[in-house]
Amino acid sequence: MRPAVNEFARDVAEHLPITSPLVEIGARAAEGQADIVDMRGIFAADEHIGCDIQPGTGVDRIEDVHHLSFDDDSVGTVICLETLEHVADPIRAVQEMHRVLKPGGVLAISSLMFFPIHAHPWDYWRFTPEGFELLLEPFESRLVVAQGWEQLPEGVFGVGVKGPFELSDDVLPRTANIARHWAAGKRVDFGPMRMSVRELWGHTLRYSGEGARDRVRGLLKRS
Repeated sequence: MRPAVNEFARDVAEHLPITSPLVEIGARAAEGQADIVDMRGIFAADEHIGCDIQPGTGVDRIEDVHHLSFDDDSVGTVICLETLEHVADPIRAVQEMHRVLKPGGVLAISSLMFFPIHAHPWDYWRFTPEGFELLLEPFESRLVVAQGWEQLPEGVFGVGVKGPFELSDDVLPRTANIARHWAAGKRVDFGPMRMSVRELWGHTLRYSGEGARDRVRGLLKRS
């Protein structure tokens, strides 16, 4: 799990009204990651229920996130970190999380935009900040933060509260700081050329796009 996700989880645990039971969707730890992805140590909820579609380390209960077996308004907190890219219908999944949350309950989600394919056991989606805004539409209060270059963020974080709650970057100070200072002070050397990671990211996206367009133009001319 990316370090930024752990910082996001700490923000949520420390600055939002976390109540039990806490349901963790996508709780199964990948091989070799049991210590890295342990959310129980971060949230320390009285009742932490790890749910996943497959059995494994960290899983207390087998659940299909599209059809959760929890009653309406019965769960205090839901966390779903680095999981929605593996879910066939993420809109339906978030609607289910909203359904089971109690009034005032908190949902915390994170996922990826710029990241390699990683089947766990499937990998379907990548999310823009606008995509997260759409997913969180059922929530009266919501906040979305992206990490990375503006045009191609690495990851996206979101919080929804089932009821009125004042959400701002101050609620997620670590996450907001990571977003603001992404790649700050980091530079890459190419012989006589030196540029920041942010500049390299932008040039890569720009010239990759131009190269693809030139290739298409060449193919069209030959056809």
